[in-house]
Amino acid sequence: MYRKAFKFGICLVLMLTVIASPLMAGDKPLRKVRFGVSYIPNVQFAPVYVAQEKGFYAAEGLEVAVEYGYENDFVALAAQGEREFALGSGDQVILAQSQGIPIIYVMKWHQRYPVALMAPQSKKITKVKDLIGKSVGIPGFFGASYVGWKALVYTAGLDESQVTVKQIGFTQASAIQQNIVDSAIVYVVNEPIQLRNAGIEVDVIEVSDYIDLVSNGLLVGEKLIKSDPNLVKRMVKATMKGLTYSIANPQEAFAISRKIIPEITDEAAPVQYQVLLASAKLWESEKMGVSTRKSWEDSVEFMQKTGLLTNPVTVDKLYDNQFVEE
Repeated sequence: MYRKAFKFGICLVLMLTVIASPLMAGDKPLRKVRFGVSYIPNVQFAPVYVAQEKGFYAAEGLEVAVEYGYENDFVALAAQGEREFALGSGDQVILAQSQGIPIIYVMKWHQRYPVALMAPQSKKITKVKDLIGKSVGIPGFFGASYVGWKALVYTAGLDESQVTVKQIGFTQASAIQQNIVDSAIVYVVNEPIQLRNAGIEVDVIEVSDYIDLVSNGLLVGEKLIKSDPNLVKRMVKATMKGLTYSIANPQEAFAISRKIIPEITDEAAPVQYQVLLASAKLWESEKMGVSTRKSWEDSVEFMQKTGLLTNPVTVDKLYDNQFVEE
């Protein structure tokens, strides 16, 4: 079922965002590139909005158009050269390469895997094995939520048959509030903040406390790396600048994001700003952009042992730090 859900297809539902920027870099026209990210316009993409607004992309001769849709679709499109860049997690890269899809991870964005188990404090679920005899809600048997759930089961040595697993879609907060499930698999900077602001105290068990899985980063097709490495270098440089600027200037990054996301009303702004601050904690690192061989090895080993990965991959071909290190 998992492998079916991860099958790479091209069935995009896209929204295009282009922030007004200079059409020229000096006396040269900007190179237009497309950057596919999952989900919808959201403060978690603030570094890209900042890089657009502050002219970091333009300074590198780039005009970056952000497209929103499904992560696995963008992985396939970037590998095929139909999109220049994509944002995706390490497990997607591993699975893609195991299927012969030539996609490479060139810049680490999230330093910690952003998935966690969340439960109201009243349920007394403070460690994974406290789930025995209880229920957990999961958006679906696919994607980062499912990978995160399997990672918790794997590292904690939990017998999954002793837990009732319910597919609930992306309704984790309401499912907890309505007592439909005892716990839920969530995004660490989203649902916990929502419930705490609603007056519900929760316990959060982060996947990253158990295993160092490779999380979201900038992905590029192998063909583009070979044909135009300078383009990749410029994209990485400008995106990294947007990332570091957003961490250092969260209020300005939030103001820029609000221009892109009209849904952030004055009423919603305080919670969404908390989401941005929490996201920045996931981005911070002493070695920005660099992923380690060990984290890739651990990710591959976990996916192999849990049956998520059935075909072999070569670890050193999954990622390339050269553009970050330059």
